[in-house]
Amino acid sequence: MKLQKNTLVLIAVALSMTGLVALFEMQVSPKQEAAKEEKQKIFAFNSDRIQFFTVKTPEKILTFERVYATKGGKSSWEMKLPVQAHASQASVDFLLDRLATGKSDRTINITAAKLPEYGLDQPQATVTVKLDNQETHRLVLGKTDFSGRFLYAQANPPEAPPQNSAQNLPVLLVPFDFKNAVQRPLSEWKKAEAPKTDKPQKPSPTPSPENK
Repeated sequence: MKLQKNTLVLIAVALSMTGLVALFEMQVSPKQEAAKEEKQKIFAFNSDRIQFFTVKTPEKILTFERVYATKGGKSSWEMKLPVQAHASQASVDFLLDRLATGKSDRTINITAAKLPEYGLDQPQATVTVKLDNQETHRLVLGKTDFSGRFLYAQANPPEAPPQNSAQNLPVLLVPFDFKNAVQRPLSEWKKAEAPKTDKPQKPSPTPSPENK
């Protein structure tokens, strides 16, 4: 009889544990997954909020500004530097979409003294954006990681180099296509001109025998 009571107690405990696990999976676990997904995002803004951005590489600096045909209407992009020109919508969208939706594979912490090892002391590119509320955000792109699938990067790092070389800094691993988004020739940042079509000249009327 005592064994039966112990068995019943064990069964009750097991059922309680099963209920707690189910409750955790239904309520707590989804919240943790959502938080994990949010942490993986590089930035928390939408691309349509970006009004101005700069792409700085060791070779050149490019600046772009969103312009509106009418207030609140459809917008397009204009290149301001190094030349003034209509910007390629496809090239701009490719970069801005990755800034707004891109996620970091993981984050590692390094000391400031190790920034050169990751190519972040002299980055291959720095992208700075200004939003419609005047907020600015920066993404600094360093070397490719050992797998060749990611770039080392910093999101909104301090403007001035850390005074303490032992200070820990977060470094993200971002998708390699960020490199394709920023490392493109100047011609690809410009809007392609429509091909010129030479209108055929109308043949001169042949004089009739009566007009000779």
